[in-house]
Amino acid sequence: MTREYAEQLFLQEKPVLALLAIWSFQKTYASIITKEINSTFAHTTKILSKMEDHGLVQFSVDGRVKYVELTEHGYKVVEALKNLIVALEGEMSDGFEDVEENDNPTVNIDSDTIHNRIGRLYSSISLIYGEVQNNGSDFDSVQRKIGPFSRDIQLLISAIEQSEDEIDDDSLDKLSEMQDMFDNVMKQKVKSG
Repeated sequence: MTREYAEQLFLQEKPVLALLAIWSFQKTYASIITKEINSTFAHTTKILSKMEDHGLVQFSVDGRVKYVELTEHGYKVVEALKNLIVALEGEMSDGFEDVEENDNPTVNIDSDTIHNRIGRLYSSISLIYGEVQNNGSDFDSVQRKIGPFSRDIQLLISAIEQSEDEIDDDSLDKLSEMQDMFDNVMKQKVKSG
């Protein structure tokens, strides 16, 4: 891919949103992406075709449904885009600045830090989950909001496993409840998808 072409593709709103939507849903189809990026189906399929040409996404067919998902290269590009967004905004979400995938796996995070992170993440997820329970919000909308928290939950679980400190029961209960809320919303994607 030439640099000029890459800039034309990825410094535009719709392709970036499409790539982030695929990352969020993990495995989806073009009509969902079309809705996510507020585009036409023809334009979305053109974007996805270009992404496939450059090894960012791959398609698979199951019955009459054609699914799209990120390739390994696509995940790397999404990480770079997320880093760009973070750099522009100036901070990582939910205080995960010091826990990245490539960090030393033996880094010990103290129980107070873990407790605070669980509290912040629990508040965010329960607020989004409340949209379904209390307001009857559209599941697609709620899934888009809650899906990106998957990585944060996994980072917390890893931090707890690596921590040399004992984690209090209240924090562990909140983490378990948070995982249940997340799973309940994301399972709806399987039923409706």
